[in-house]
Amino acid sequence: MKKTLVSALTTALVVGAASTTFAAANPFADVPADHWAYDAVAQLVQDGIVNGYSADGTYRGDQNMSRYEMAQIVAKAMAKSDAADNNNKALIEKLSAEFSDELANLGVRVANLEAKTDNVKWTGLIRYDWNTTNYEAKGEHRKPETNTLKLRFTPSVTINENWTGYSEIDYDVNADETGADKNGAEVSKIYAEGKYGKADVKLGRFGSLSDASHGLFFDDKVTGAEIAYAPTANWSVKVTGGRIDAKKDAFKSDGKNTSATYYGTEVLYKNGKWEAGVGYHAFGANQTKVGNGDNYQVADAGIGYAFTENVKATFDYARGTEVADFAKKPNLSKDAYNVQVSYKGAKADQKGSWGAYVAYRQLSPIAAFQATYDHKEGAAGWNTLKGWEIGADYAWAKNIVSTFKYFTGTDRDVNTNDKVTGVWSRVDFLF
Repeated sequence: MKKTLVSALTTALVVGAASTTFAAANPFADVPADHWAYDAVAQLVQDGIVNGYSADGTYRGDQNMSRYEMAQIVAKAMAKSDAADNNNKALIEKLSAEFSDELANLGVRVANLEAKTDNVKWTGLIRYDWNTTNYEAKGEHRKPETNTLKLRFTPSVTINENWTGYSEIDYDVNADETGADKNGAEVSKIYAEGKYGKADVKLGRFGSLSDASHGLFFDDKVTGAEIAYAPTANWSVKVTGGRIDAKKDAFKSDGKNTSATYYGTEVLYKNGKWEAGVGYHAFGANQTKVGNGDNYQVADAGIGYAFTENVKATFDYARGTEVADFAKKPNLSKDAYNVQVSYKGAKADQKGSWGAYVAYRQLSPIAAFQATYDHKEGAAGWNTLKGWEIGADYAWAKNIVSTFKYFTGTDRDVNTNDKVTGVWSRVDFLF
C-alpha cells in the first residue's frame, strides 16, 4: 500500500514537472481525430478519474490533442488507477501501452502498471426490505407483508484490455406471514462485458432495462446477448436477444415455470438537457402462454428534460398488442405510462445527500410487463396498478442509504374503484 501511494505521488509530481518542461515545445505528432483514445479519455473524465490537461483542469474533447497532451492525461489516470473500477483500469492499461514512448519521455514508468492493478474486485451490500400493500378487493390489512434480508456479492474480474467478467450472488432470508424463514442462494447474474471503441457487448445472464421508457416496460434479467453502439455523442442504439424467466406469477402459464424468447431494439438520443428514446420488443410465439398461447409485441417511448442540475422530468409511454385473456377485462388497457418529476438523489459516498420524486402512472400487464417500479402488482398478481407514488432516499452515512416509497391508487384488474395503498422501505449497507 505504501509503495503504491509513493508511486502515485511520484507520478503526479513527474507529470507536474513535465508540464512545465515541455509546455514551451510540443515534439509529438497530433493524435488523429478518429483515434480510439479520445473515447477512452472521455470515459475516464466522465467517471472522474482525471480532470483534464489544460491549465484550468478541463478536458477539451472537441479539440485534437497531441500525443504529448494525451500522455499527460494517461499519466494522471495512472496516478489514480487504485481508485478506478476494473473497466477504467483496463482503459488505463490500454492507453499506457499506446502512449508508452511518450510516457517514458515524461519519466513515467508503465511496465509495472499491471502488477499494481488488482485483477479481481469484490463489492456488495447487506439489504433489509420491509413493504406492505393493502388491497381493498381482498379486504385484508397489511397482507401481503414482506420482511427480507439480502446478502449480495458482486465480484468482477479483469480478463484483458477489452473484457471484464461480472457476477451477482444473492443470499436471501425471507420471513413470510407465518414467521417461518425461507432461505435461498442464487447466482442471479453471470456475464462477460467487452468494450471495443464505441461498442459495448454483454454475453451471459445480465440485467437489461428498457432505456427508451426508463424501465416502464422491462427491467429484468436476460440470458443471451446485448450490444450497445454509440456512433456519435448524441445517438446510440441497443439490441438485446435471449431468454427470460417466465414464472407463473408473471406469465400466468399452466402453473409451471418456463422461459420465453425475448428480442428488443432501442434507439436513444441525448443532447444537453434533453433525452429521448424509442423501442420495440417481442416475445417468441406460443412461449409466454399469455392469452392461451398468444405472442405479443410492445412499442415504448420516453422523453426527459433536466430543468436544472437537480430537477428532471420524464414522460414514458408503452403500448402492447391485443391479448385474448385481457380483452375480457374492460378495465385493463393495452397502454401504460409514467409521468415523474425527480429532485437530486442520494449518493452512497456522500453523507447527507438525498433525493425525492413524485410520479403518476398507469400500468398494464402487457405494456408494463416487467416494469421497474416496486409498486406495480394488483391483487391478482398482474401489473395493473394506477395512481400516485412519492418517494425519497437519504444517505445517513457513507455507504448507508435508506429509501421510502408510498403509493395510493386503484387496481384496474378487478374494479376501477378497488383502492390500493402501499408502503415500501429499504436500507442498504454497501461495501
